[in-house]
Amino acid sequence: MAKVTIETLDGVKAEFIHGDGVSLPKVFCNILPYGEDYSRHVQDIKEMHIKPDDLCLITYPKCGSHWGWEIISMLLKGNTDYEKQSKENVFLDFIPAVKLKERESPRILNSHFMPRLLPKEMIENKTKIVHLMRNPKDAFVSMFYHNRAEQPNSDMAKDFKTYLPFVLGTYGVCLYYNFFDFIKSWEEFTQQHPEQILNLYFEDLKEDPEREIRKINKFLGTERDDELIHQIADACNFANLKKADTEIKAPADGWPKLDFMYRKGEVGDWKNHFTVSLNEEMDKWIGENGRGSHIKFRYTL
Repeated sequence: MAKVTIETLDGVKAEFIHGDGVSLPKVFCNILPYGEDYSRHVQDIKEMHIKPDDLCLITYPKCGSHWGWEIISMLLKGNTDYEKQSKENVFLDFIPAVKLKERESPRILNSHFMPRLLPKEMIENKTKIVHLMRNPKDAFVSMFYHNRAEQPNSDMAKDFKTYLPFVLGTYGVCLYYNFFDFIKSWEEFTQQHPEQILNLYFEDLKEDPEREIRKINKFLGTERDDELIHQIADACNFANLKKADTEIKAPADGWPKLDFMYRKGEVGDWKNHFTVSLNEEMDKWIGENGRGSHIKFRYTL
């Protein structure tokens, strides 16, 4: 476990806690079970009990986790009622294992973790995992707005140009972890446990939600008909989810109401934030860090 402070030559300062290969903004200590000792929390998660009917949704941050979670919830219930409790109540990254134990079944556990950080029993029990991916340009733009909203006084997120090096690892630390390290870890997991995981793309779900929901339906064995899948696609479109988040969702235990989870939910919004030079830098970074990955992202529809 370590605390890391970065101060750039132009005076931008950012503080992180680091444990088990994960770097989080220090401000997150306010909601973490053991404050700065994130490694202790990760160890608890690794040892937690996994129930036979548990499912897990995996995403890199800001890659559609709320969207995917609500779809899975509706498929399991067989209706389009929004779950009143937020997905953060079963969020492995931040919620104490003792609280997760109390959550009612079936639990749709969710996380931004790499496979090595997940509960050991999840692998042993062959718990079904849905992995939703998004192109890194749109993901980083969405992360910028999310971090700026939750840390309005942060130097790191004062503008996108300042923020980008902190997710690219330019200063030696990647917020959370390197995007492609995450992607490659799940590629390797898929090769080792192909029957346990369904890999989907945010862009595909945006392009044809009913087609992608059918894939989830088949993978989970929920056997919902086309009419319900059509209704779920409509209930889980961006405008309806944003409305439900405002009017129906309760905050996670001990958390404030987070009213910035839904911003645009679009494919290609990165074009409004990357200058020519930033895009060239990003493309070079993708070429170098994505080497060895077989994942092909779409940046427009």
